[in-house]
Amino acid sequence: MSKNIYLASSQKGSGKSVVGLGLMNSLRGVVTNVGYFKPVGEKYNNKDKFDKESFMIKEIFNIDDELKYINPISIKELNNFISDEENELFFQNIRESYAQIEKDKDIVIIDGCDNTGLASILEFDINIDIANNLDAGVLLVEDGRNKSIDEIVSDVIGGRDAFKEQASDFLGVIVNKVDIEQLSNIEKNLKNILKKKNIDLLGVVPYDNVLSKPRLYDIGRSLGAKILFGDDYLSNIATETVITSMAFENALKYLKDGSLIITGGDRTEILLGSFISYISPAYPNISGIVLTGGLMPNESIIKLIGNLSNFSFPILSVEINTLKTANIINSLDVHITIDDKQKIEIAESLVYKYVDIDKIKSKLEVKKIKKRTPDIFKYELIERARSNKKCIVLPEGSDERTLMAVRRVRAREIADIILLGDKDSILKKARDIDLILDSGVEIIDPIKSPKLEAFVNEYMEIRKHKHCTIDIANDLMQDPIYFGTMMVYNGDVDGLVSGAVHTTRHTIKPAFEIIKTQKNISVASSIFFMCLKDNVLVYGDCAINPNPNAEELAVIAISSADTAKAFGIEPYVALLSYSTGVSGKGPEVDKVKEATEIAKSRRSDLFIEGPIQYDAAVDMDVASVKLPNSKVAGRASVLIFPDLNTGNNTYKAVQRSSGSVAIGPVIQGLNKPVNDLSRGCLVEDIIYTIAITAIQAQV
Repeated sequence: MSKNIYLASSQKGSGKSVVGLGLMNSLRGVVTNVGYFKPVGEKYNNKDKFDKESFMIKEIFNIDDELKYINPISIKELNNFISDEENELFFQNIRESYAQIEKDKDIVIIDGCDNTGLASILEFDINIDIANNLDAGVLLVEDGRNKSIDEIVSDVIGGRDAFKEQASDFLGVIVNKVDIEQLSNIEKNLKNILKKKNIDLLGVVPYDNVLSKPRLYDIGRSLGAKILFGDDYLSNIATETVITSMAFENALKYLKDGSLIITGGDRTEILLGSFISYISPAYPNISGIVLTGGLMPNESIIKLIGNLSNFSFPILSVEINTLKTANIINSLDVHITIDDKQKIEIAESLVYKYVDIDKIKSKLEVKKIKKRTPDIFKYELIERARSNKKCIVLPEGSDERTLMAVRRVRAREIADIILLGDKDSILKKARDIDLILDSGVEIIDPIKSPKLEAFVNEYMEIRKHKHCTIDIANDLMQDPIYFGTMMVYNGDVDGLVSGAVHTTRHTIKPAFEIIKTQKNISVASSIFFMCLKDNVLVYGDCAINPNPNAEELAVIAISSADTAKAFGIEPYVALLSYSTGVSGKGPEVDKVKEATEIAKSRRSDLFIEGPIQYDAAVDMDVASVKLPNSKVAGRASVLIFPDLNTGNNTYKAVQRSSGSVAIGPVIQGLNKPVNDLSRGCLVEDIIYTIAITAIQAQV
């Protein structure tokens, strides 16, 4: 059975490249090494040597293979081979390049050609020959846009039969671009019909019109536009163009979220009306404005706009007239590029959600992976969170990174979300980043919540031993983090994630007061999942305990080992120090030595070593010299730092210098999950911390 996938389509416009991008992302969570190969490159700029999509995939997924092997042949070269009747030389070049890609890969995705300019029959024959030459399993991607069930079935059977006639290994079909409203009905009918034809339906993917729409950057470049304002928002996507030649009050009814307004540069009333409609929550968010005819607003208007703040769309000026501008924009040939972050997210989410990766994996007879790479670890986090979906509260509801994370969390159905804060402010910020909050997201303003009074009284009862007054309790419960923590305590939500804006102390203090630590845990602590290039390590404690004593350090080590095991990491625990074994002396070494003895006495089932230096803990060559008989040295997966100063600085140094993803801090030892974020966190950090919090809540 083939261990590679040849993506083919029977006609242009199937969205095969989008499916390929999503498959790359999903399969990297299943196996260690996924390769990408595009035998015939299709999309080149004038001076480019390699296909743009090949370059994009290489950059997105940090692929080490050289582009000359990823994309060995251009369309021009293909035509030369055909005209010179050099078929054997053509396939020889492909096989030699593919050999360079394949040699260290578990799976290779081969992106077939469908835009060569050749006759459709000849192009299809070339795809069949390449797939057979590379012994690849064929996955057919069919365009289901605006087609009946019968039309889709006819295309699928025709494509399958063409490959089968040439003895190709046919894996199945993904039907792409289906109307979302018809998705369930089409999928049900296709399954029944194709099953009778012995064709495996591997996914039915809905159409997302954003993927085919241009960014303001693309529009500006194609028009040779001058950017007057908003150059920070050129990534906005124009979902439609609206020519506003009528009075603006009449044009308002035609506007939708993502509309691009095209109007003459002298139409000041339309320009100002656009700003007023943007400010109003009753009207949609436009993506930008293009002023035509080389006309400019007068200096007073320019000055007025220049002093406005909090508008997040560009204003462009072009020399050509309005009609010609609209025609150029509407005829743009749009492709995903490396900086199209929103479209890349959409492509990855569509495949993740609607394509049966497990079935593809089974067809390829891919064995269960042994090595837990960061991509596999993160994939497993998402899958575990999805398997038993929980509700997570985010107190920093108006933070832009938090909202961007919510978009991806909801797209992948990782968790339901409750955002805390002023509802109008949150909705305004969401509109600014083109986020539409779905039914899985609720917004609660603690100050206006009907539960506020009950929470105040409950907090007073919990903290009565500290002589808490009603005024103190009322003030604290209006704080979103305190309010959110009380929601966790009462079971209104399953967990809390905060810290993108607030300090660690602000995030965890309410948890210690309200939720408290588990009875068998004397000290709560934290770990980071450090996703390095080819493995995942656990660092603890890097966020909570400044200077733990030997007893506390032992508890941190045991808790960290249990957390690691709960997340699929076999715990080999190293208690770190500036010396290894008996080589050093001093109070800090003695503390680590005592902590190691305590931890070993309490958990004989764990592999624990200490004191040990970092290099001896993770490097087998160093370990063989410094601690040759240790079961932990050289293979440590859980690294316990002696104090917060060492731990916090080390994790940040590793994260920033190596480009690793640090997920955490994950707080361990509480009765219910509350997790902190670094104020320098990335959107990705927030997503995976939400997933971890949801998994903790499943236990």
